Amino acid sequence: MKKVLLSFIIVLAGLLDAQAQIWVGGSVDVRLDKETKSFSITPDVGYSFPNTPLAIACALEYGGTYQTGDACTHSLIISPYLHYDICDIGEYFSLYVDLVSDIDVLEFSSFDVGLNPGIAFDLTEHWSAEFGIGFLGFQSTKGDTIEQSFVADFAPVASSFSVYYEF
Repeated sequence: MKKVLLSFIIVLAGLLDAQAQIWVGGSVDVRLDKETKSFSITPDVGYSFPNTPLAIACALEYGGTYQTGDACTHSLIISPYLHYDICDIGEYFSLYVDLVSDIDVLEFSSFDVGLNPGIAFDLTEHWSAEFGIGFLGFQSTKGDTIEQSFVADFAPVASSFSVYYEF
């Protein structure tokens, strides 16, 4: 068994050779208003395929919400996604779109799949920042009844900002 595991690790290391691009990063979000206070912490890891505009990644979001007079609620969402770089804008900027699916793993009460467009900025050779601009897709939530809808949400609240380090 140890030989099989060691062989698997060697093959995996060979696949992720020096041409491979692995990144880690994520975002932290805090929202405060009169009635509601919420936060989320979202670490992210991904792999860029060499010589292509494609990457696969996964984010894990932990969040909490407190509404005045109510108990604090928590959420844990796993978000696998496919990242596609559409085009470069100059030397440092590029447009991208993510095909993402969000799955609530604590209560299994929500699921969505759709597109998150955005713009990326290369800060240095290894550091980059991304600004996501909304969501366009399908959402399903389960409460007393199951609600399904198509969503086009480009409000500022649906935007995101993330920082990444690429190996």
